[in-house]
Amino acid sequence: MSSYAITGASKGIGREFVRQLASDTTNTVLAIVRDPESPDISKLASNHPNVHVIKGDVTDPKSILEAASAVAAVTGGKLDVLIHNSNAVDMTTTSFNPTQIPFDAQATRAIFDLPFSTGIYGGLWTTNAFLPLIEKGIQKKIVHISSAMADLDFINKTGVSDVVAYSVAKAGMNVQVAKYAAELAPKGIKVLALSPGWVDTWEGEKPFEVIQAQKVMLQQFQAAEPELKGQTQPEESVRKSLQVIESLDAESSGFLLSHNGDKARWL
Repeated sequence: MSSYAITGASKGIGREFVRQLASDTTNTVLAIVRDPESPDISKLASNHPNVHVIKGDVTDPKSILEAASAVAAVTGGKLDVLIHNSNAVDMTTTSFNPTQIPFDAQATRAIFDLPFSTGIYGGLWTTNAFLPLIEKGIQKKIVHISSAMADLDFINKTGVSDVVAYSVAKAGMNVQVAKYAAELAPKGIKVLALSPGWVDTWEGEKPFEVIQAQKVMLQQFQAAEPELKGQTQPEESVRKSLQVIESLDAESSGFLLSHNGDKARWL
């Protein structure tokens, strides 16, 4: 029996992690969400007795510490796998290239604040809050959901110059993962940055602007992977990601890997 805690579990990839992990009734699944009353995660929990919905906001140190305490109460003070999935971006500025970042300190900070708060600061607070539980677990694994958009070779191959704040935040996350892996290796704890691929997590009908933007991205991404046809569905992404997490060992700790388990097939 294994225990898993997933942040950002109310929608998208996070919710799919919960769904797939909960299908094994021997697992204990802790869904960390800002709003425990969120309909989709509440319904999932009602259908799976092994899912426990825990209130926690990764951007609030006090809140995520309380979430870790709530998880400890369920698991007896231990945790096998932590998946830090939380992410947020300012959608109104994702199309900006670096030269379009304004000469305005407040506006620039607003662009970078969401991905930094969830990915970098939230990644630190979440990892540190749950670390005492991981130390007592069996698997001792910490996974931060990252992105190929933070891989330098991928950027250079595709020529993707926008989505700046998100990409920079994920790059910072990757460095933190390497630092954690170096520090925690003597304790047998493995830490990984994991790119889930280009995943279609849009809920509802896509606006025309989004469809057009994704067509442009597809053409850019095909420069790196010519056979790419489109986005991956959450079910496939998470299934492959869980296989990578299962095989995570000391040799792969500290790296950024794709959901395919390598550093080449990102999408």
